[in-house]
Amino acid sequence: MLIYPQLLPSIFSLLLFLPIATSYQHNESYHPKDHCFIKFGLSKFDQSLEWRSDEDFLVDPPSAVAANTSATAVGVKSPYDKARMFRATVTYSIPVNSSGPKLVRLYLYPPTSTIYNPVIDTSTSSLNLIINGFQVLRNFSAYLVASNANANPNTTAQVSNGLVREIYVTVAEERDHSKKSINLTFSPSSPNGFGFINSVEIISVPQWLYINRSSDNPQQVLYLEGGPPGYVLDPYDFPNSLAMENVIRLNVGGYTVDPSQDTGIDRTWYNDVNFVRSFDGTPSYTAIHNSSTHIPYTVLAPNLVYSTMRMMGPYIKRLKKNMTWEFEVDNGFNYLVRLHFCELDPTFFNNINRRLFSIYINNQMAWQNMDVLRVAGGLYIPIHTDFVILVNETSSRSRVLLSVTLIPDFDTHYADALLNGLEIFKLSSTSGSLAAPNPAPSKSMIQAPISTQTPAKSKHLPLIIGSILGATLVSLLIFVCLIIIYRRNKKQQKYVSTTTTEKSSKLKWILPLYDSASSTVTTASVASKLPSDLCRYFTLAQIKAATRDFDKDLIIGTGGFGKVYKGTFDDGNTTVAIKRLNSTSKQGAHEFQTEIEMLSRLRHVHLVSLIGYCEDFGEMILVYEYMPNGTLRDHLLYKHNPQISHTSLSWKQRLMICLGSARGLHYLHAGAKHLIIHRDVKSTNILLDEKWTAKVSDFGLSKVGPDHTEAGATYVSTAVKGSAGYLDPEYYRCHQLTEKSDVYSFGVVLFEVLCARAAVNPNLPKQQANLAIWARSHYKKGTLHTIVDPNLTGQIAPESLRKFGEIANMCVRDRGIERPSMGDVVWGLEFALQLQETAEDNNIANGTPDESFDLSISYLSAIDVGFTDNDISTNSGDNFSQSSVVEGTSKKFMDSNSKSTTSSSSDYLAHSKPGSVFSEITHPTAR
Repeated sequence: MLIYPQLLPSIFSLLLFLPIATSYQHNESYHPKDHCFIKFGLSKFDQSLEWRSDEDFLVDPPSAVAANTSATAVGVKSPYDKARMFRATVTYSIPVNSSGPKLVRLYLYPPTSTIYNPVIDTSTSSLNLIINGFQVLRNFSAYLVASNANANPNTTAQVSNGLVREIYVTVAEERDHSKKSINLTFSPSSPNGFGFINSVEIISVPQWLYINRSSDNPQQVLYLEGGPPGYVLDPYDFPNSLAMENVIRLNVGGYTVDPSQDTGIDRTWYNDVNFVRSFDGTPSYTAIHNSSTHIPYTVLAPNLVYSTMRMMGPYIKRLKKNMTWEFEVDNGFNYLVRLHFCELDPTFFNNINRRLFSIYINNQMAWQNMDVLRVAGGLYIPIHTDFVILVNETSSRSRVLLSVTLIPDFDTHYADALLNGLEIFKLSSTSGSLAAPNPAPSKSMIQAPISTQTPAKSKHLPLIIGSILGATLVSLLIFVCLIIIYRRNKKQQKYVSTTTTEKSSKLKWILPLYDSASSTVTTASVASKLPSDLCRYFTLAQIKAATRDFDKDLIIGTGGFGKVYKGTFDDGNTTVAIKRLNSTSKQGAHEFQTEIEMLSRLRHVHLVSLIGYCEDFGEMILVYEYMPNGTLRDHLLYKHNPQISHTSLSWKQRLMICLGSARGLHYLHAGAKHLIIHRDVKSTNILLDEKWTAKVSDFGLSKVGPDHTEAGATYVSTAVKGSAGYLDPEYYRCHQLTEKSDVYSFGVVLFEVLCARAAVNPNLPKQQANLAIWARSHYKKGTLHTIVDPNLTGQIAPESLRKFGEIANMCVRDRGIERPSMGDVVWGLEFALQLQETAEDNNIANGTPDESFDLSISYLSAIDVGFTDNDISTNSGDNFSQSSVVEGTSKKFMDSNSKSTTSSSSDYLAHSKPGSVFSEITHPTAR
């Protein structure tokens, strides 16, 4: 039954009276009737109250599984520390206490070879699995799935610690009251192959959680079959026999929610930043709501999900943008898409039809003019909507994209959209299968087959000769074409680069390798009178004219590389910073070329931009746009620079500078195909333009890290370089450089900003000489407020200081795996800024002065004393959700004593790299 578009408003008005958007409220947490952890490969003699051995549930006699051996994953934590290798079919029967829906979680650790003892190569494994008659896995390769997840930004597989597959099945009520069970049948996909599994978790869920057949409150789900936009089909009826697989579960606009913070079902709600696609440079916002406002409990999602949301902000009406998430899914299946909403903005009280937006799933209209406040019936009331869509593209690809798009009604006064949470489930086919082909192997995994054919016989000699002659003619034609192209390009370069007869450069024109669109924040708003599409070449004569033959009065900075001069081009209309490499400097041609290659292909509002270079007559000179406010260190007032008018930065200015710098580093780490590791992040390499916008500079020692799109090493083995006090201790010990080395250096910068003192001061007592160690000790003791820069007295809201301290403390952890990613650092700093702004707004509303915050021990002791690293989970080094932000503090943020509860998320990710060659540039700026 197709519905014409012009009838949609009336139809959706009627749908509002149906429970398609529903909220289940309960007074106490959900307690599952069944919750069993099974570790495969665990001996019966080693099992505990928590972990059961798989041997307890074998259906087949031991003789049938003699070929199925166990192994231990060396250096890997539970539940991935044991494994069972299946070289023959085996069935397990796990008894359960009740009928009804269950979640079956499969845990697999996919790295290869040396991780297991005895040694096995999981890259060659393939597994079949049937759960209660449903084909869940067929020829499944955990290794290929994990490799695709590491290479593909749209993938929904989460492999930070290991691979998890979550299956929803229903245990039927037996008429003869026989023992209820979940049956798992494992087998290798080939007679001579093997499969493996680490652990299985079984947990019961409420009957109505995902499929509600209750006659009192029937579930209404719209079915979107894939017709033209605006056409909606009949409500979807779930079949009686159904299995589902969780594709993704997101806490939209907030940090990852750990299983221990779920509603009793131990689900993980991931941060959504990797899936947001179409903000087109427009920032996303997260609402801050007061924790004293009660959100009714619901098993559907934890309050941490409903108390944060992503919306589009006040500029959307002018820009007319939308908000889209994209996910890679298996082709040829129906998908249940569940969206969670909760209106948190108190200005919307009793003001319906103010925030209206339409929901599209794969470009199919699912809901027109959605008004969360109207559907929910008020503020702080959680609701959800369910849709089923068939994804069946007529292409040969086995993996395709599924999109969720929110489009504001731009005719309303407040054009915006919001979303709090999102879940996607793949539904089993009519044949009872959830299995799909493995992802294609990445390029690095594909090897040319070795030929086993015998040499061609003499009767094929004419064919061989003809082929050789043909190939020769083709090669000759290609050679001629290349010569023509080369000569044409050389003429163009000669025309656009210089008209002088001085020595030409080997590096004449370096084209940008990354388009500006690859950056989440574009540079469209950054005006420049100089060319931004190419790296410009300057002659030595032009450089001398710009600097009055290197007049010493124009020197604005010095360093190990040489001197930086203030110069002008275009008849004095364009001011630049010109860095001239000293011929005696240890920083030579390699660093010079690295700086040019890096900066000419990077485009981001928070990275310093290279205008051009000069390589005439043995000179090595770089030209940047001028940064009138110098370096960040210049304004921390502990080292005087006579070239800069020094100003003590306010706390909000410092937060904005730290946030901008983090975004720039995040772009380096995740904004391109390869990681770019800065390796020399410090306050002198953070420059400030005329609007106090922070820009990361100095890329002379940067390193290109592993390819994002390919599996392999996660670090770069290299000699240790960096600056004292900022150097990652793990990098120093192991000579293995990762993006987390940048995170450590940035953590030192955060403490430097807070305390206004050098990273290393040998004149201080030993316990105070190293800033990171000294500040972290104060943080652990809850006395961080006692070492804050005195210039900030009365400016810092305690909540903001606490969040800022958490971020800095986590960044400078000794082990890289325990540090957050730069994307998470961006999120944390956004949160700290929002906490500061909220506290200031509250002060103004209460009639108190703006600068009236008290960081007394009596206040902070209630927050920080007793809070140590032991309270912080280190299960993931890449997400605040499993770090102090979540386990150590989020509970305290969300309680009634906290003024602000929600957090901001970021669309940025980042890596880092060293750079001591051009460390002390004082005045470059971005294009």
